Amino acid sequence: MQKCKLLSIACCFSVCVLAVQVLILKTLLQKEEKIEIGADISHEFISTVLSLSFKHNVPLFIIDPKFFRRIHKASESDEEKCYFLCSSEKMLHLATIGPVSSQLQKNAFIEAVEGDSYKVWQFSGPDPVLLQHGLNSPVPLHYLLSDKLIIIHISIFYERPSKFWWTGGYHFKSQDLRDFYIKGITDEDLHLITKPAAFEKVEIHSATINKVKVFVPVQQEVFLKYPSNTNFIECNYTQARKFHETYGRDESDSAEIFRSRALKLLTKATRLLDQLQVPFWLSSGTCLGFYRECGFISHSKDVDIGIWIKDYKPQIVAAFSTHDLPLTHSFGKVEDSLELSFIDGELKLDMFFFYEEDTYVWNGGTQARTGKKFKYMFPKFHLCWTEFLELKVRIPCETEDYIKANYGPKWFEPIKVWDWKASPPNVLPNGQWPVEEWPEVIQLLPLPEQT
Repeated sequence: MQKCKLLSIACCFSVCVLAVQVLILKTLLQKEEKIEIGADISHEFISTVLSLSFKHNVPLFIIDPKFFRRIHKASESDEEKCYFLCSSEKMLHLATIGPVSSQLQKNAFIEAVEGDSYKVWQFSGPDPVLLQHGLNSPVPLHYLLSDKLIIIHISIFYERPSKFWWTGGYHFKSQDLRDFYIKGITDEDLHLITKPAAFEKVEIHSATINKVKVFVPVQQEVFLKYPSNTNFIECNYTQARKFHETYGRDESDSAEIFRSRALKLLTKATRLLDQLQVPFWLSSGTCLGFYRECGFISHSKDVDIGIWIKDYKPQIVAAFSTHDLPLTHSFGKVEDSLELSFIDGELKLDMFFFYEEDTYVWNGGTQARTGKKFKYMFPKFHLCWTEFLELKVRIPCETEDYIKANYGPKWFEPIKVWDWKASPPNVLPNGQWPVEEWPEVIQLLPLPEQT
């Protein structure tokens, strides 16, 4: 009798366990079916859009950082599951080169997408190249194409005079941003739409992904690193015109000669530092000239750049010297207040090295006659790209804060009398070099004889 009771209890327990297992399996199968159906719908949408792009001669290539990270990190089985988008992702980023297809072809492509009952948003903005000449001519910047599940973002790339690809940013209204967040769109996704960016030009070749033809970049690391090295700030041409209308523009022969020589010097320095893979930015008066006038300050008589001390390489001096830019002075040392100056004829290039602290950054200065040290303090900043006189260079992203630290709240007003050790509002005394260190930290080098 006792055995029968135990057998009955065991049977009931087994039936209950089996029922729970069946229920769990049924739930999992239902979830898997939904995921597969969702993936099929998204894949169909992506396939349709790419097919229409080929049909209307609007070539699209992948720029999505998530896609490239997945390729570089995921296993083969993961790649088979995701293809263009994983289940948690809601936006796929593509791009096209603006001039490759005509606006009529782009319009036909968009109309075809809408004809398949997909939703389309188009966003335009001014062309900065024309804006600097006073022409406010809108150009297409971004398209958003949507089905019920995902959004395909198409960014329009334009080649700039400095031979890089530029894409403009579009500012959404607060309600639009909230709607995006509700749909699961991430800040990274929106950054690719709202922020201007500068990308190195890369080779594009065709590929087939899950039986869908698309173009992909050969140098994928350009997009894999986004946005750490693509943020872009345009020169404020409206502000520059206001400055020149208020204070005039020096068009004397000497000013024009200086601007021409300064640009050649900055171009050469850019090429040499790029070869050494030493990132730099426009600093001091050259940064002020960019921000205020979109050009060099004609009475400054030198070119100023900044470099993080962590990026210093001893090869800098040799590279500059062998390319007719001899070192004219070296102040400080790598551990403290390093500053180098190179000469190109009568024009000087000042290379300031910046040191990072917990709450601020600084560069040093040295008075050769007395050995006194000075410290120039700046709020922390990041680096962005800009196009300065058709030259792609870096600037502090927080440009105005950087300028105000160095030149004060009246930075917009031209000042022709400037004492480097007293005029800057961010300068502080920083002690004095010991006399026994002067031969090392105060080096005024004889220039090669002019032939």
